[in-house]
Amino acid sequence: MVRTTIDTFKNFDHAYERYLLAREKKIIPAVSQFEASLHRTDFKFGRFTIPTFMKPHFVTTQQARMLQTACDTLAQMIDRVVNLYFHDPVIRDVFSLSPEAEELVRIDPGYARSAVISRLDCFLDGESLKFMEFNCDSPAGMGYADCVENILLQVEELKDFFNELHLRRVNRAEALLKVLLEVYEEFGAYETPQIGIIDWKTVRTKPEFELLKRSFEEKGYKTVIADPRDLKLRGGKLYHGGFRIDLVYRRAIFSELLDRLRDVGDFIKAYRDRAVCVVNPLRSRIASSKALLSIFTNPGYDYLFSAGENKIKWDHIPWTRRVLDAEKFYGGKKIYLIDFLKDEKETLVLKPADSYGGKDVSLGCETRDEDWNRAIDQALKGNWVVQEFIRFPVFSVPVIVNNKIEFTLKKVNTGHFVFGGSSVSGFSRLSDDSVINVSRGGGLIPALVCEGEIFG
Repeated sequence: MVRTTIDTFKNFDHAYERYLLAREKKIIPAVSQFEASLHRTDFKFGRFTIPTFMKPHFVTTQQARMLQTACDTLAQMIDRVVNLYFHDPVIRDVFSLSPEAEELVRIDPGYARSAVISRLDCFLDGESLKFMEFNCDSPAGMGYADCVENILLQVEELKDFFNELHLRRVNRAEALLKVLLEVYEEFGAYETPQIGIIDWKTVRTKPEFELLKRSFEEKGYKTVIADPRDLKLRGGKLYHGGFRIDLVYRRAIFSELLDRLRDVGDFIKAYRDRAVCVVNPLRSRIASSKALLSIFTNPGYDYLFSAGENKIKWDHIPWTRRVLDAEKFYGGKKIYLIDFLKDEKETLVLKPADSYGGKDVSLGCETRDEDWNRAIDQALKGNWVVQEFIRFPVFSVPVIVNNKIEFTLKKVNTGHFVFGGSSVSGFSRLSDDSVINVSRGGGLIPALVCEGEIFG
């Protein structure tokens, strides 16, 4: 046998396909067992098991270095812009916050970093890395990724392949707990905290909260899952029933808290009074706005960043503008906004600056003219961004058809976690649709760095 170093994502991909096909009779029942194992876990969105495949997203060491450098750098840049928001009216104007939202983001959380827990969503394709948006408000998926990774790597029929790759593993839930405790210490508290995972009772990500709760409690930290409407401030402490909460892992998103301010008064007062440490802080809402990318890709703001930082953002972020600003410059030329949006439809994406879950995203190349015109009308009336369209990477996954292994292509995006300013790990989402999100029926697989070689 000849040992061949696998340098690219596609080579790992091809090697995995050959491995499965060479062991087809054993792999077919293994797929069923893998799926059955997942059904018995909290790898669920609502009542339904999240779609997945018996394959990780293989990340090469070169790609991992590129991701780490880019993510660590962008995390520092994001934090800097959020800090500037409070001192620079030009920066502040980009985000168009309401007075009520402005009041919330100005609450000092009691620690320095504005976005402790972030997930930077990107297209990773060979040597190309493009970040489409930053999820810094209430990013999800770390518990899910750990769950499916643990089960996948226990599949007996795959162990020889995985062992040869020397996979670099990171327990995302443990990394999350570590950064929560670091912030809690910076907050000025030193006793062992009791943790509250805070979100609405009706959210479909509650199974992930159960995964994280078990992980935290295995490390010795009592944890409760609670609705922010059920929290009460008593004697300078925040409680859920009789359970005192010292440290909040906030999963309730900013916009929904804002909409229900009357219902969450005790939670907001406890946060304002620093009766509880809340992570992420409410000011992370600024970092999660897609309008932030319009600052990063506008040469007029290059002075805010070092030469190295500017190179990172120009290399890895597609052109983005608030729709209200877009008629100023595109490619260095003055443009007329509506004509531009219509003429360049095939190369553009329209999306609300502050939505999540892929809501209301319109890809010009996949949208009928009349629907695109309606999206333009919406964008002109609200806080929307227009972004350069980047073609989706595709990813081959194994499926069983008529008791045979076949491979089908899915569109893929990658979410990479950054905790406390440092790159951690991530996962990838797969779909037949171009707007890829678990809330829209997309699948989820772990992203794993491969440090070894493989037999060819």
